[in-house]
Amino acid sequence: MKHKWQVKREIVAYPDGQRRWDKAYLCLLRWAHEREVTRISQKQEVSHESSSLCPRFDPQTSRNPDD
Repeated sequence: MKHKWQVKREIVAYPDGQRRWDKAYLCLLRWAHEREVTRISQKQEVSHESSSLCPRFDPQTSRNPDD
């Protein structure tokens, strides 16, 4: 025995629907802005992998700031 299913769709208004839509939209804007800031900051970084200089910390500092 085969069933014939009927799908019924209707729009249902929720009292807080506009507030939830606004909140979701703001989240999307914030997410897009954070991605853009991250992309820009990553672009500004310069790789020094092939550099012969090595970072180091020298605990012995001189008294003269120009040395």
